[in-house]
Amino acid sequence: MTDSAEEFLTIGVFARSSGLTPSALRFYDDCALLVPASIDAKSGYRYYTRAQLKRANIIRQLREIGMPLDKVAATLAGDGATAVEIVDRHVEQLAAHARAAAEAAVSIRRLFDEKYCTATVSAAEFTAAVRQVASAAGTTDDFPVLRGVLVEVDGGVVTLTATDRYRLSTRSLVAQCSPGVFWSRIARADSLGAVSPSGDLVLKATDDAMVLDCDGVEHSVSRVDGEFPDWRAMIDGLAPTVTRVVLHRDVVPLGGGILRIDAGPNGMSVDGVAVPARVTGSETTVFFDAAVLQAAVASAVGPDLMLDIAAPDHPMLVRSAVDGALTTLVMPVLG
Repeated sequence: MTDSAEEFLTIGVFARSSGLTPSALRFYDDCALLVPASIDAKSGYRYYTRAQLKRANIIRQLREIGMPLDKVAATLAGDGATAVEIVDRHVEQLAAHARAAAEAAVSIRRLFDEKYCTATVSAAEFTAAVRQVASAAGTTDDFPVLRGVLVEVDGGVVTLTATDRYRLSTRSLVAQCSPGVFWSRIARADSLGAVSPSGDLVLKATDDAMVLDCDGVEHSVSRVDGEFPDWRAMIDGLAPTVTRVVLHRDVVPLGGGILRIDAGPNGMSVDGVAVPARVTGSETTVFFDAAVLQAAVASAVGPDLMLDIAAPDHPMLVRSAVDGALTTLVMPVLG
């Protein structure tokens, strides 16, 4: 697909070039930070141009140093002097984080002698992703496969997914992959977390095993047998969003019992308490088990949340994005 002035890039190609995952690009599109150059009217496919790579790289780097969405938007909207001032002020406030980001150096090792591809990721990011996603795994023996975490290695992205049927969480991480066959395994969550949270982590697979290699120390992962639910079909099958809420995760009041969320053009409230938020769409009311919603909010990536509400009896989509992207489905309850 070509434009008269410049070639259009698919979301996958643009993701690999910019260092952002496709999920993160969709998130930034919905936030109006990085809108595709073109969207196919029939298929809904997003297309970008190489001219947008600079903006994508700026967004990625600002988010890597912990800048929230409102400051990112202000930086992009301002002139050079204003942008520099915003960045400098943010770095002053988060000096320790900025130093860690400036000193970070990733050493990538590629292995070419395996039947299956290997994937190299940040051990710290992988450990955090396991902790975030595993909280949605099942805890009963009714469906043993739901006690595991699905690990998928596919085309420069490592995706972790877990669900207990009431909540589903999935997070994707940018990875460096060697040549070979893409693969997936269902792993016990506790065996995924038994690695050093520093340096690089290499994910390897054989026909019947999965291994985590952290700085040359290999750890065998305990697998879970069974067929994991088609989580992509679940997300793709969601009803259209009628109300969208963007807010800071720390302002959500979470108590016990059943929570009532009211959102609409006049704003958002939780159990009658007004919450600072940007709301678009129709007026809606939905109820959630406080413990389930609290787990989804607590495991979110970054400071900002996007809530997509379709109907009072449909799952709510909770999204966030920093280096990778975390998506959570939360089932509502009857009010």
